[in-house]
Amino acid sequence: MVKMPKLGVSACLLGQKVRSNGEAAEFRSLTRSWSHHFEMIGVCPEVGIGMGTPRPTTRLVKKDGKINLLNSETDENFTQQMVEYAQLQSDALIQSGISGFVFKNDSPSCGLERVEVHRDGQLQSRDEAMGVFAMVFTTLNPHLPVIDEARLSDPVQAEHFLARVEFLSLWLEEGRNGWTADKLMQFHNTNKLFLLSRSPSAKRSLGRLIANGFDRGDHPENVALEYMTSAQQSLNVLSKPGPIAHAMERVLGRVSSKLSSRERQETLDVIHEYRRGSLPRSAPLTLLRRLVRRCGMENETHSRFISPTPLRLSLMAKV
Repeated sequence: MVKMPKLGVSACLLGQKVRSNGEAAEFRSLTRSWSHHFEMIGVCPEVGIGMGTPRPTTRLVKKDGKINLLNSETDENFTQQMVEYAQLQSDALIQSGISGFVFKNDSPSCGLERVEVHRDGQLQSRDEAMGVFAMVFTTLNPHLPVIDEARLSDPVQAEHFLARVEFLSLWLEEGRNGWTADKLMQFHNTNKLFLLSRSPSAKRSLGRLIANGFDRGDHPENVALEYMTSAQQSLNVLSKPGPIAHAMERVLGRVSSKLSSRERQETLDVIHEYRRGSLPRSAPLTLLRRLVRRCGMENETHSRFISPTPLRLSLMAKV
């Protein structure tokens, strides 16, 4: 039985009543749809450091050039506690095998961007920063894809995030018993169509990274981690239809000899319609999956590209 990938999630998004007002902020896509495909691990950093529920709100305050996490009513400083908790919780989450994290936006602890920062003694002056827990977590784990629920509401952003999560999950599974040069290159080759479709320059640069790392005599685990960190950085930019359509055409080229000229042209037409924005990505992917299966040419490389998790979640029909 294939294990479900694991996601760390701000606990309030899973319906847990851990917000400062004693309420939740359930994100229903996570609890009602994604939960069938992913194991969710809820984390509330503020509860984690011992703050009760309900509780006074927290805020970020810049003082003497440093950003602090303070109780908005008493100015009690929770910064050091949050940093230490974030370090410990990051280790625990990585040990548990998570492949990504969904954060609560605008949160002084969990916000990924544009969290309001007050300046000490200057009520009208505002800066922006990351929440303290999110800042520590992402700094310690640059290879892990992250997103907040505001971006998750956009199907394009959600699909791209899930593609990155699945890529990391497969990497974790492949490396469960340790990495070797052959295993890492095999993983890279299995995912070549995926990489070409998402970041066309990544396949070549990542191949060089593997070769250079082993030429230097680096430990396989270090090369593998450098590989995934670099890959996720390359995948941080949203995919465009052009490279994805090109990867589809490559799959079609592999099965063309077993298709009639009419079938080939009809499939090309569907791919071109996707490239132009007239059809969703699910249309050519579903067609290609059917053709590859019928022609008996299924393999890991094809399946990795044409049968991704976002397709099963119906996200491809919206992008």
